Amino acid sequence: MHLHAEELINVHWTKEIEAEWTRNVVPKQAADADGIQACLRGMRDAVDGWEVTGYAKHLPQFEAVDPKDQHVAAAAYKLSLDDWPGQPVALVTKNVKDFPAHAFTDTKVTRYSLSDYIDALYAAEPERVSKVAESCRKKLKAPTLDKERYVAVLMTHKCVGLAHGLAMRWGVECPVAGKDRTLYYEADRPKVKTSAKKAAAKKVARPKRTS
Repeated sequence: MHLHAEELINVHWTKEIEAEWTRNVVPKQAADADGIQACLRGMRDAVDGWEVTGYAKHLPQFEAVDPKDQHVAAAAYKLSLDDWPGQPVALVTKNVKDFPAHAFTDTKVTRYSLSDYIDALYAAEPERVSKVAESCRKKLKAPTLDKERYVAVLMTHKCVGLAHGLAMRWGVECPVAGKDRTLYYEADRPKVKTSAKKAAAKKVARPKRTS
């Protein structure tokens, strides 16, 4: 929403997406139902022309997409045809695997994971995205995050490009993500290697002495 407010992107969604989001976060994550509705009202007030309608006719085109998500693909496609004709449309989702890239061949729609889209946006508009990121960081109150910790949070969410870019701008260290996604800093690298060697040594079976 901050990126939209700074006119870096134009956000759109559907009532069907709202219903799906509410259905998932309220019972499954014990979210506050009234709080979710207040959030939705705030989003609608902040974004003129947010709602995509008239996309049902495009559903048959996206049989390659997971059935439960075809409405999202159809809405993005409808946006690219009518609302932003000739302009690229990004479909941003946590469930990339449910939206195979070939489903959008010969369309102006490209699907992205959340982290890949943020990194791509930073690569295109580093100054403006950095400004938005710093504004978001300063608004965090529970907990507050200094710049180094904020960079670490971005790495946790796989926003590698943005994390490295902000770390350089802010003069703070960016952690490294291990194969298991655990974060550590370069100063800890020898310690990590030593710990791994010790763990491996413990697993080596020693033959019993027979004499």
